[in-house]
Amino acid sequence: MVLALGLAACGGGSGEPTPEAEAVLLSYSLSEGDEFSYEVGLDQHIEMTATGASSFMGEEVPGNASVDVAGTATFTHAVSAGPEPGTYEVHITGEFADLTVTGDVDGESIDSTDIPDFAHHEPVDVTVLVDEQGNIVPQGPEGEGPLGDLFGGLGGLGGLSGTNPAPGLDPGQFIGPPLSDEEVAVGDTWTEEIETPGPGDEPVVTSITSTLSGMEDLDGAEVMVIDSNATTSLIEFDLAELFAGMFGAMSAEGATGEDSAEFEGMMDQLRLQITVDDTNSESRTWFDPADGVAKQSETNAATSISMDMNVPDEKTGEMAGLVMDMTLDQDVSYRLISGPEA
Repeated sequence: MVLALGLAACGGGSGEPTPEAEAVLLSYSLSEGDEFSYEVGLDQHIEMTATGASSFMGEEVPGNASVDVAGTATFTHAVSAGPEPGTYEVHITGEFADLTVTGDVDGESIDSTDIPDFAHHEPVDVTVLVDEQGNIVPQGPEGEGPLGDLFGGLGGLGGLSGTNPAPGLDPGQFIGPPLSDEEVAVGDTWTEEIETPGPGDEPVVTSITSTLSGMEDLDGAEVMVIDSNATTSLIEFDLAELFAGMFGAMSAEGATGEDSAEFEGMMDQLRLQITVDDTNSESRTWFDPADGVAKQSETNAATSISMDMNVPDEKTGEMAGLVMDMTLDQDVSYRLISGPEA
C-alpha cells in the first residue's frame, strides 16, 4: 500500500478511537510538480546570558535576556525530482513577517517593535532532499555558514536550517517522520538513524523512534496517530581557523615585521568555539492512509547553545572575549491549507 505525501496541520483530533487497521507498508508518494501550502504556528521561549564584550562583529549582545516569540506564517513546499531515482527535492520557502515578541533584555521590557537580533527569524529558503520513506538524504552544507549571520540567525539556528533532521528545531524542514521500510500495524515501533554533514569535522547523527500509537476519527476520516521521539547528537565546532584566514586577508600586504609579529600573537589568542547540545524533540502526526496525507503535526523541541569567543574588536582591534549561553524551547505546528490532497 503506497501512501501519498503528507504534510501537516495543527490542532487535535476528535480522539475517537477506531478499529485497528491491518499491517501496511507506509511510503511518501511524492510527485514532481506538487506544491503544498502550510500554515505554520511558532511558539518559542529563549533564555540567554552573556559575559564579556557587549558587541561582536557589529552585533549588540545583551548580558541577560528572557524572550517569548510567537507567530504564524504560510510556508510553501514545492516538490521536484531528485538527482537519483526515488529521491525528491522539496523547496521550502516562507517568512514569519509578523512576530509577537515579549520579554526582558537587560532588565528592560521589549515588544514586537524592537526584536533583538538573537530572536529574529530570517526568511526560510532551503531545499531538502528526501527519499520515498521520508529519510533525509545527506548533502553538502548550504548557505552562509554554520550559523548564518551568527546572532541574527540564532532564532532558527541559521545555517542548520533544512539540514538538521530533528523535527521541530527549525520550521523550514521536511514534515513527517521517517517511515518504516516494513509493514506496520497499531503498536509497532521502528527506529531510523540519519547522518548528515555537520558544520565541523563530525557528522550530525539523529535517531528517530516512531510508534503507530492508534487509529482515530478526524473530521470524518480514519487516520493513523504516529508518535515520534528524536535525539540529535552534540554538535561542536571551532571557527577560529576560518576567522584567522579572514583576518589575515584583511591585514595590509605591506605589513612590517613588527606588525606581522603582533598579528600572529593575536591569532594565537583567537578562539571561536560553538556547541549545540543534544537536541530532543517529541512529535505527534495524524496521518490519513486513505488520502496519504499527514493532516496534523505538533512538535516540541529543546536545545542549548553556547559560544566561547575571543576575537579582535571591530572598532579598537584589541582582543575581546565573550561567553554566551542560550536555551531554546519551541513548539511548532503545521496545517495543510492547499495542495493536491488538501
